Amino acid sequence: MNKNDWQSKIVKYCEDYNLPLYYLSDTLYDPKVIPMIRGKAFEYTVLERIKSILNSDIWEISKPFLNPQLGLHDTDVLVKHKPTNKLISIECKLASKGSCRVSKNRTLIKVKCMRSRTLGVEMVNHLSPKLKIDPNVLTIHNDQYLPSDFDFVITSIGNAFYSTNEKGVFYFNPQEEHFSFLKNFPGVNLKDETFNQLYFASAESISIKRKNKIKCTRKKCKNPNNCGFIPNYP
Repeated sequence: MNKNDWQSKIVKYCEDYNLPLYYLSDTLYDPKVIPMIRGKAFEYTVLERIKSILNSDIWEISKPFLNPQLGLHDTDVLVKHKPTNKLISIECKLASKGSCRVSKNRTLIKVKCMRSRTLGVEMVNHLSPKLKIDPNVLTIHNDQYLPSDFDFVITSIGNAFYSTNEKGVFYFNPQEEHFSFLKNFPGVNLKDETFNQLYFASAESISIKRKNKIKCTRKKCKNPNNCGFIPNYP
């Protein structure tokens, strides 16, 4: 079954998990489901976009299907440089919904960059010696990534211009203050253009280090200027 046979895939999925096919669209439109599905689907957007940019004779781009074991980070997209076998791991994160703020000629957009599952006691005790980080420090930062978890993060800013309606469903709804920034998108379909515009950052460049001038906001952090973790909203 190839990727273009999407109709058969949908039918099989519903059969495998006992989902009534005729209610699938209602399920996908549930306000609790949309953000999760959109976030996961964005990983495939990134996959296809990178494939379209890089030369397939030199680069191999894949989306690993991993069953993360204790301490193993789940890679969203993996890029392999064929001549050297060097691997580049990519984390895919969407901007936080409705987070665009315009202030003093600056446009600020939050990108939600945190673990989907916080590190529990077992995971902290397992990872602490491997990472050579004090377990108390790892507990304080239990939902934050380390630069060693991935090489680059890629984000789309589209979500930053969404609002939530009276039914709890979020929809594209840029405010008047946003258009000073959105004028940088010359087309007529701003919803698609803002979503499809991807932004890259290296994990090192957004980590809390003195050279990056990023400060940790954790009250219990003992080294807020150089703790080395990645903030939740870099």
